[in-house]
Amino acid sequence: MEQNDTLPLAGHSIFAAIDIETSGLDVERCEILDLAIVPLTSDFHISELPEFTARIRAEHRENAEEQALRINGLNPSDGDDRSKVFNNLVQWLRDNGIGRIVPVAHNLEFDLRFLRKTFPELSRLFDHHGRDSMRLAIAVNDIVRRESGEDRFQSVSLRALKEALNISGEVSHNAFEDAKDSATVYRKLTEMLTQQ
Repeated sequence: MEQNDTLPLAGHSIFAAIDIETSGLDVERCEILDLAIVPLTSDFHISELPEFTARIRAEHRENAEEQALRINGLNPSDGDDRSKVFNNLVQWLRDNGIGRIVPVAHNLEFDLRFLRKTFPELSRLFDHHGRDSMRLAIAVNDIVRRESGEDRFQSVSLRALKEALNISGEVSHNAFEDAKDSATVYRKLTEMLTQQ
């Protein structure tokens, strides 16, 4: 991958929903196949900035896990090579004046581990104070359990939270759609907390 000494980029900080689909769960062996970064407003609605999406061709297709591919329906041989996606991502950041991203995701640490491995040059792009809809749902459970003795959510999977919060649509295992869903879930959870 081409090194770029100008990183990190100059520009403003934004919230952005992120999601990835991978060739498996093992960050050491598996790879990102589908990536979406969806800029958000400060109240976690989708902003007017354009999103970034990419399909990435796996470099080690032999490490792909059958179950992961069955779930996300992706072919690890499809997509652009990693260096092209990296260059496109850097150009997107420059075009939109983005220097730092506060990521919003469901199970954020999973996504960040893969992103740091795939694009080590961009490790400092993602703020350490990201927002995680899964962890926030766990915190809501802790608060509600203290008051009522019962969890508000029986499961904190993205699918279960969407259903519990009356957010329409299936979990698609498509990075773009799931990124938007994660932001919606996070926003709805923050609204719940302000109504307590």
